[in-house]
Amino acid sequence: MDIDIRKLTVEELCNKVKEKTPVPGGGAVGAVVAALGAALNSMVANLTLGKKKYENYEGLMQEVLENMELVLEKTLRLASEDVKAFDKVMEAYKLPKEDPERELKMQEALKKAVETPFELVECARDILKYSEIVAKWGNQNAVSDAYSAAELARAACKIGEYNVIINLKSITDEEFKNKVLDEMYEVMGEAKVYYERIQELIKENGFTKI
Repeated sequence: MDIDIRKLTVEELCNKVKEKTPVPGGGAVGAVVAALGAALNSMVANLTLGKKKYENYEGLMQEVLENMELVLEKTLRLASEDVKAFDKVMEAYKLPKEDPERELKMQEALKKAVETPFELVECARDILKYSEIVAKWGNQNAVSDAYSAAELARAACKIGEYNVIINLKSITDEEFKNKVLDEMYEVMGEAKVYYERIQELIKENGFTKI
């Protein structure tokens, strides 16, 4: 299925997701969620720039904008790539069982399918990093949007994790699986630190008692 997620309206995307087809599924949706988190970080940064009260943080806000623009572009690309990766896996599974290359092609497709959700986890980590920055030093009238960006990023991070793991379950290369898991959980550990610090800010500012 050749879908360019970027060209769909929100309604079209939702209608596509709800169809009786496996794609676009959680991976693509997670990438869109991450893109929205990056966009919210950018919004807060833009609402901070030019305000005298925050003039000491203009450089930081420019850094946020530059990095979130890269993440936004990447996550929207990942949304479509996730669909293509799944299609490749399905193509391999549909090969005749007597085909001597079937298992090899399946394993190659599965390994490729791991890449997209792994990159999503990395993007989510980066969004959380900049959510903390805009939450601390951005326009406080938009701080709830910084917190919202962090929650979207955390959701995207977990979605990426789930999709990495479901593909790893069918991969027979144990060395590859262990390497991916070690690297992913290192990134997720960094993401967790950012998220927990943001949660402290949220509680300190009286936004939640949970």
